[in-house]
Order: sequence, then C-alpha cells, then structure tokens
Amino acid sequence: MSDDVPDDVRDALARMDRLPTLPVSAHVAVFEEVHGLLDGVLADLDGPASTPPDPAAKPGRPRA
Repeated sequence: MSDDVPDDVRDALARMDRLPTLPVSAHVAVFEEVHGLLDGVLADLDGPASTPPDPAAKPGRPRA
C-alpha cells in the first residue's frame, strides 16, 4: 500500500480485512462502519460543511 494513504482509509481497509473471520451475517455491520469512515474522509476533503440542498425545493426557484 502506498505511503500517502491517509490513516482513516488504512483503518477502513483494516476493518474490511476482518471479514473472512466473521460470519456472513456480521458483514453488513462492517460494510456500514467502513462506509461511515470513508464518508467522513470524503467530507473532510470537501472542506467545511455546507447546508445540504432542500430536496423539496423546486429547481430554479428561491427557497422561502
């Protein structure tokens, strides 16, 4: 593995390495945990959190 891989990503990959030792029924929990970790890494890359768009807002119309 490359030296420029962030520690958070290394941690996520290490958690995936546990899968062969776990029952298949536990895999979903590991996937969700890893997804959360990687989601956090990507959010950090995006910079400061911004307000997510309102899914009810109509495109091209200002929000009330």
